Amino acid sequence: MPRGLELPTSTAAVCSLIADLGGDYLDREASLLGLHCASVEVDGRLVLFPEGHRAGKSTLAVAFSAAGYRLFGDDVLGLTREGEGVALGMAPRLRLPLPESFSPPLVEYAEAHAGPQDSRYRFVLPPGNGLAEHGERCAVGALVLLERDDRLTSPDIIRLQPGEGLLQLLMQNFAYHARPEALMAHLLPLMERVPCLLLRYAEPLTAARHLGATLEGGMQGNQGCGVGSREGFRPDRRGAPAINDPVPAQRRWVTCREVRTYPLGRELFLIQSGSGEIHRLNETGTMIWRLLGQESLGGRELGELLAEYYGQPAEPVIEDVCRWLAGLADVGLVTSGE
Repeated sequence: MPRGLELPTSTAAVCSLIADLGGDYLDREASLLGLHCASVEVDGRLVLFPEGHRAGKSTLAVAFSAAGYRLFGDDVLGLTREGEGVALGMAPRLRLPLPESFSPPLVEYAEAHAGPQDSRYRFVLPPGNGLAEHGERCAVGALVLLERDDRLTSPDIIRLQPGEGLLQLLMQNFAYHARPEALMAHLLPLMERVPCLLLRYAEPLTAARHLGATLEGGMQGNQGCGVGSREGFRPDRRGAPAINDPVPAQRRWVTCREVRTYPLGRELFLIQSGSGEIHRLNETGTMIWRLLGQESLGGRELGELLAEYYGQPAEPVIEDVCRWLAGLADVGLVTSGE
């Protein structure tokens, strides 16, 4: 920066410097993928919270520290190709003033272990061995998405499809110039073996204790963790899809050959070779895609097959399929098979 950067306090200067140093470290370490996430060690494995700005990552990280768990970071983590998280040695920081919704023990912890601070931020310095040192590694054991709801009286943990975790990791990484195929090669094997959960909570410390107790000794890949499950999750997460005019029901379609496919659980991720765009198909979309990969089929044929499979009236399903095919055609994933 030829003109430098004016910052109001020494704490703000430290925050800026740490962010630049962390970014530079991840840029130089080609084997690491930088993730925008909080991370905490539970039962010898890392739990990742890959969320965006102001999603509550730092607050939850400090809550885990107050609950006696070891932090790997509250905002940035390096991820190896083998699925290990690499700590950058950065202490968590909280936005000030602390919310009134914090429980008294969490407030007391944040005050007892306060580091440098100004009117906007306070670093929290976990005591003893409570913060992993720079370069320390630990295998990832679970991915947890967050949903804060002040109306909840107790935390709730819900199992999600692994595709939800993969989608979030694809959005919350710092490899802005990496090819989509390289990202999938790095992230897909991880989501094939670790569970993806949703933590719904109101108070951070209560949530940290509940999640920690649930996961301790129970992270067994995509097998049971003693939690419920949900097929759908945040359907409006990235905005509602465009409503397409349906294609003619008799027109036949085939999948484009320039599309690479990546199965994950009952879903399918697609990457277009030319544009590099990534698409996600749910279980029904995956069924249609695989049928079109075997032979050219029309919307009516596909709709009738799905209607019979799901025990639904044929005509509404046919219309939905024809609209869906129009959407695939618009982005170049299918082409006319006639």
